Amino acid sequence: MAGIGSNSGKSYVITPKGEISQGQSWATFFTGLWHDLKRTWHLIRLDLKQQSFGLSLGHLWLLLEPALQAGAYYFLLTVVFAMRGSDATFAFFFVGITLWRSHSTLATSSPYFLSTKGHNYIEQGFGLKIAFLEFAAQEVLLFCVRMVVLIAFLIVAGYTPSITWLFILYVAVCMFAFSLALSVWLAILGVLVKDSAKLISHFVWLWWYLSPGLYSIKRIPAWAEPIFALNPFSYIIPAAHSALLDYTVTMDHVVSNGILCVVSLAFMWAGWRLLRRFGYILAQYV
Repeated sequence: MAGIGSNSGKSYVITPKGEISQGQSWATFFTGLWHDLKRTWHLIRLDLKQQSFGLSLGHLWLLLEPALQAGAYYFLLTVVFAMRGSDATFAFFFVGITLWRSHSTLATSSPYFLSTKGHNYIEQGFGLKIAFLEFAAQEVLLFCVRMVVLIAFLIVAGYTPSITWLFILYVAVCMFAFSLALSVWLAILGVLVKDSAKLISHFVWLWWYLSPGLYSIKRIPAWAEPIFALNPFSYIIPAAHSALLDYTVTMDHVVSNGILCVVSLAFMWAGWRLLRRFGYILAQYV
């Protein structure tokens, strides 16, 4: 059985296989996008207020947490374990953690996405698209805030601003493309296999220590290099370190991150189509 309707100039057909769009003008598309972005912004502000409610330092914790984590690693590795080298500095750890926190948050919360935020937003009439847009945009916003803090720290620490620092924007786009593509598929997995949410958090924790955020790629033994070659963050984090701390951008960094971005966008598109088309099937598991 199928139904036909229209909404804001867009006609669509709803079938047992999901919603199939039939047409939409560009003006309608951009108008709808603008309204979606405004609603997303208000939802992000509300969510951030709820997160900081009752805290004496409020939103300052968003700035302090990455620095405190970097400080803990610096003390453990350089003071306790006497690690030495250009990769045993507070700045080195701070860069890696700033990038990793966004990915870690998205990956560990994705298995819960449909059963919490996605389900609630659908019930309230916002829809799955707004739920995922708010889910992604909030972490992008927090990443931008963390990057401002990181750049300010580097300048205070004596690093000279360079044109190579702009390369971090390219790295960030590639990283978020990968993280969000993974998030879509983990959201589906989290509904079909509920125990996966518990396993994913432990896997992400291990993933961090297998990524060159606490050590340079040069410390990896030869036998482990093929394993690290499968880790996207073995390309993301070194590119950030190179651009921000060493003032260099290599073609390898450009190509490897670019390939990661293109492949990730393809997987994200396929995953989103699956999520939207068979959303009614997944709903029965929520």
